[in-house]
Order: sequence, then structure tokens, then C-alpha cells
Amino acid sequence: MSVAAALDTVLCRLSDVQLATLAGACEPLARPSPVCATALAGASPAALDAVRELTAAWDADPAITGAGVALALRVGAGARRQSQHNRPRPVWTGPGALGEQRLTAAVLHELLARAEDRILLVSFAAHTLPTVAADLRAAVARGCQVDVVFENSQDSDGRYRGYDHAFATIDGITRWRWPAEQREGGGVLHAKLLVIDGQRALIGSANLTQQALSANLEVGLAVADPGVAAALESHIRGLMRSGVLAPA
Repeated sequence: MSVAAALDTVLCRLSDVQLATLAGACEPLARPSPVCATALAGASPAALDAVRELTAAWDADPAITGAGVALALRVGAGARRQSQHNRPRPVWTGPGALGEQRLTAAVLHELLARAEDRILLVSFAAHTLPTVAADLRAAVARGCQVDVVFENSQDSDGRYRGYDHAFATIDGITRWRWPAEQREGGGVLHAKLLVIDGQRALIGSANLTQQALSANLEVGLAVADPGVAAALESHIRGLMRSGVLAPA
């Protein structure tokens, strides 16, 4: 087994604390030693097997030092933590949606309250929900740029029959529409999306209505991956720049 493959196995089987302990044990060594495994007293058999495989692979490659192994373990552990942080998590409305972190309304509030620079909000149906309105007012007061993109009955040629003036009383937000002349094939603006600071996002089935945030069975994903969030925002802002979306 190569050192790279052995490191992958160790990263799969050891906890963050165990990885830090192992890195500390390896760092001062010029060559591998049984002390690497003994430093993990109480570890599972699978974890100890992975460490022994790493020690054997390291022993077969005289160019690798303990400092190099320690650095690889720490970099790998950091990448794993970042991947776990960026992993999308499910968000629900409706039956069985227990725990504040998994409720659509709670995640929506959490994201809006954390906005520091800009908010992009897209919804098919939208009502002026008091809690969301308060969060948007607070964001404007903090100096955030707030852009909202909503469907309306006129541009959709009546295919949308909802409320056309959501959050109209909030000063400082910029409203956008998808003009009828920019549509083909009877399309409707059906996306539901929130992007915060180009860093975090919420995408899913829920509209900005009380029914969608409290009673319906709705599902979404809270995304903490800046690359994904930035790509979502970039697409909508590209539509704004090209005129596909126009100021309302």
C-alpha cells in the first residue's frame, strides 16, 4: 500500500482528536516507530490497523519524514472538517420536522439575520410575512444590499394568481421581475432561492408564504459551500445584467 492510500484510510477511520494525537507522535520522528500506534491507546481495532498500515507504507519510503506525515495528517483533517462544514443539510416544513435547525422558517431567519453585505431572495409566491419583513428591514439598516425577485400575475399572463406586492412597504430593497417579453413557452418564475453574501444559500420547494413555512410538506437544502452559493447568485445576477430580469 502506498503512503497516500494509507493516509486516506487513516483519515477515514480516525477522529479529529486521534488524528491530532497521531500527528504529534509522528512529527519528531525521522523514521516510523511503534510509538505511532501506542499513542492511540483505546482506539478501535480498525483505527489501529489503519495506523499500522500507514507505518508500514512510511517505512517502505525512506524519503518521507515524520514531519511530512504529520503535515499530511493535519492538512487532511482540515480538509475533512471543511468538507463536513460545507455539506448541505436538509431543511423541512411539515410533519416530522423536529428541531429548530431543520425547520424552514428557522433556517430562513438564521440566514437573513447573519447577512453582512447582500441578500438575494427569489420566490414564486411571496407574501409580506412579518418575521421575514423584520429581518429584511434589519438587514437594510445594517447596510446590506437586498434584491428580491418575485413572480407576478401580469408578466405570467395569469398563470400566477397570488399576491403581487410582497414587502412593498420596505424601503431600501430593490425589486425585480421577469418581463413577459423575455419569456418563451409560457414560462413562470418558479425558483425559490435565498443567497446570503455569496457564501450561504437556501434552496428548496417552499414559497415565501405562511402556508409553505408552517403547514405544507416542504423540503430544501441549506448550503454552506461558498462555491455553490456564489454560482447560484452569479446566475441570477447575470440575468439581471442581461435584462432577462428587470427592475420592478
